[in-house]
Amino acid sequence: MATTKLGNTKSASRAINYAEKRAEEKSGLNCDIDYAKSSFKQTRALYGKENGIQAHTVIQSFKPGEVTPEQCNQLGLELAEKIAPNHQVAIYTHTDKEHVHNHIVINSIDLETGRKYQSNKQQRDLVKQANDDICREHGLSVPERDTAKLRYTQAEKSLIEKDQYSWKDDLREKIEHAKEHTSDFKSFSEYLKESGIEFKVRGKNVSYKPENVNKWVRGKTLGQDYDKGALEYEFERREREEKESERDPVAEYTDQFEVDWDAVEHNAEQLRKTRNRRIEKTKQAHHQVSNRDSRESERTRERPKGNHIEIDRGDEGFSR
Repeated sequence: MATTKLGNTKSASRAINYAEKRAEEKSGLNCDIDYAKSSFKQTRALYGKENGIQAHTVIQSFKPGEVTPEQCNQLGLELAEKIAPNHQVAIYTHTDKEHVHNHIVINSIDLETGRKYQSNKQQRDLVKQANDDICREHGLSVPERDTAKLRYTQAEKSLIEKDQYSWKDDLREKIEHAKEHTSDFKSFSEYLKESGIEFKVRGKNVSYKPENVNKWVRGKTLGQDYDKGALEYEFERREREEKESERDPVAEYTDQFEVDWDAVEHNAEQLRKTRNRRIEKTKQAHHQVSNRDSRESERTRERPKGNHIEIDRGDEGFSR
């Protein structure tokens, strides 16, 4: 059984630093894992997209004793191939807790299109589904939806069964999105406000109020994942990881101004391969169009010309 937790970061290098130094196993998709940091950076620079979110992260955790570190890493690579086939992805396996888990770092840039990876509800659902599919393929158990962490009223259940809109489910989705993009209550509140949701903390409770709803709803009413304790735990975890992944100023300076030519050459080779794939696809498309036009031209030549009828006038022809 494996569960997934998604996040993102404005510093891909820090995410890699944190994951790499504790890794027992590691592998890469569309990159040499030993040059992941530099390769990610070169790709973002090439497309001029170095600002904002630099990478997305997935923590893939397995049930204790169910997989070895090697198997865990391979399953992480399979997940990367399903959810980000055109991205550079670094997979690091940790064994520092009772359960083996992967830290998967996805570079934000799509090598085929140059567009950024989108972390929306559809993509998050895709990650969970892909993870479940991989577990089934390898004979591992698949986690059931944790109803203890979500609280649905009978009315909500009825709406869900009828595939109808539920404002509480919509609220949960926006809260999840805010959690992924913030690291403290202040930024969390500001992010929710931009999404049209008021937020307040009172004692041991937190409450939410969507702009289209005339009442406040407590976090614990939505479920365990949305109460004050869960938010505090998530923010503390993020802060701890950021502190542990921070590097000294000298290392930061070196990373900015030193050029790793091996990484540059490796990345250039990856991009050349991508370009060649595009050229080959274009050639195939042109070839298909050309063949279609040739067949159409051949049919046109063989077709009788309209309804033209020749009249045999015998000896009545005119002689001049």
